[in-house]
Amino acid sequence: MKHILFIAATLLLITACKKGGTGPAGTANVIYSKWFKPDTYTKDTVFGIWGFNYIQAAPEITQQMLDTATIFTFAKLEGYNPFIWRPGQVGLLPITLTYNTGVVTRDVWSAGYTVGTIRIRMTNDMNIYPGINTSHQFRYIIIPGGKLTGRQAPPTYEEVCRRYNIPE
Repeated sequence: MKHILFIAATLLLITACKKGGTGPAGTANVIYSKWFKPDTYTKDTVFGIWGFNYIQAAPEITQQMLDTATIFTFAKLEGYNPFIWRPGQVGLLPITLTYNTGVVTRDVWSAGYTVGTIRIRMTNDMNIYPGINTSHQFRYIIIPGGKLTGRQAPPTYEEVCRRYNIPE
């Protein structure tokens, strides 16, 4: 009798177990930087447009990451008048700020990526550069991946932090 119960219990365990469905993507491989403040910018010109650049070392950015990951760069542009950029506001680069200093002008902040570095760049459509405030802060978040998803609106900073458990 014990032998029959043992065989029945074993058969029940073997046939009752099955591989479950695929769960949601994990967050273990998400990489994020601390907020950093560029202390100096380098002035350059591209196609006659002056700009200011800052190169930030980012050793986590490998060729594989460039090929397959999603990289977000967020900014706190604390050096602007609070009527142009609210204190504590966080935005996803590229950011375009339009304001009036006697004439309507536009500043564009963008990020470019190469293996091991992130380049923060600011241009002004009037080529007017009285200087760049060193209060601006930036942070990058790298989400490894490999499968394409449909076109979606970019997430907000708060959505990315919440989804991937990133401390703000």
